[in-house]
Amino acid sequence: MGGLSKNQRKILEILTVKPEMTTKEIAEMVFGKIVEYRTKEYSSTLRSLASLERRGLVRRVQVQLRWSPSIPKTELVK
Repeated sequence: MGGLSKNQRKILEILTVKPEMTTKEIAEMVFGKIVEYRTKEYSSTLRSLASLERRGLVRRVQVQLRWSPSIPKTELVK
């Protein structure tokens, strides 16, 4: 999984432990603090998720409310 940013790698690690999280929940795990909508942390997480989605590594579920890995756990940990 070369070419991924630190935040993108962290997001994938988080989703392997707890699949199907909201963008806000993921942002709070990545940044280690409460994250509100329309903040730079929330926007950064959303951009990282969109990039991971374009690469086919995550997908939106439940009408774009939650994210989950789209490849098996064993392949994410490599």
